[in-house]
Amino acid sequence: MTDAVDGLSWTGLEDEDLALYRRVLAEGMDAADAATAAQRARLVEAGFLSHGQAVAPGTALRTALHAQIAQAHLRLAELETAAGGINRVVAELAASPGTLAAHGIELVAGAEQIRRRADDLVDSARTEILVLNAPPYAQPEVEPEEDDPEGPRTVAATRAGMAVARGVRVRNVFAKAGLDAPGRLAAVTELAEGGMGVRMHATVPTKLMLIDRTTALIPPSAAADPLEQALVVHDGLLMNALLPLFEMLWETAVPLGAAASISSDARNAPPTDDERVLIALLASGLKDEAIARQLDVHVHTARRRINAVIERLDATTRFQAGLQAARRGWLD
Repeated sequence: MTDAVDGLSWTGLEDEDLALYRRVLAEGMDAADAATAAQRARLVEAGFLSHGQAVAPGTALRTALHAQIAQAHLRLAELETAAGGINRVVAELAASPGTLAAHGIELVAGAEQIRRRADDLVDSARTEILVLNAPPYAQPEVEPEEDDPEGPRTVAATRAGMAVARGVRVRNVFAKAGLDAPGRLAAVTELAEGGMGVRMHATVPTKLMLIDRTTALIPPSAAADPLEQALVVHDGLLMNALLPLFEMLWETAVPLGAAASISSDARNAPPTDDERVLIALLASGLKDEAIARQLDVHVHTARRRINAVIERLDATTRFQAGLQAARRGWLD
């Protein structure tokens, strides 16, 4: 893969398609004569070729980025909608436990039994634990010792920290609202410093724990399941829905502390005109130097502004910033 093509995998085009686009840019459409019809069709569909000629790189990349942002936004909305129905499905399945085993689903009732089953699953993990963490919390709190100023931590979080210590990769997406309890943020920060992957998301639609990508625990929701019943899922079809949900939320979440320097009011404020212009320039695929020229500022100033808007969007990458900007309506 050439340097110019490297980093454009997000467009959805194959390396040979992007290489063909470069040749057409340099030599004209005659360069496409030897290409397959499928290659040309992919470039037309992606917006890189139009009316028998190559589309300007800025326009083509802007179109591709907006298409990817729209698709990701739609997919996340679909997954969040599906997740919102999980508690309803849990309640329906719990009402007919005789059908659960046939679908690879285990019903666990009672707070103590749920805690033990969660502990067993965490202890059984060999490679990976994925967690969606949102209030209200089913796990009982472990009160801090008098000499421990770091505050409360949950039994589940402590157990997961032990899994990290034995070499299991743990990734945990916390709902921001769940970190408001006194001392909880400090406790979660300690887990992150201990090697756990921790990110924050504005909206975590359900609680979930995935073990080695083969087993899922769906904890009870106080609103939908007051009798405290959880599901342990082994069924492949359900797992195929739960894994993409986690990965999409992880992709659009931000690392712990990434936005700590920005006040809540500033983060939620509508974009300024300058920020809208900057987001549009980022979406166009321009390099920092070109953005600086468009803004008539030094490249270092442009980079500071880029980093500031990425941080305000609770993002860590430019593509992630584009997703967040689309979700907030900044690209409307």
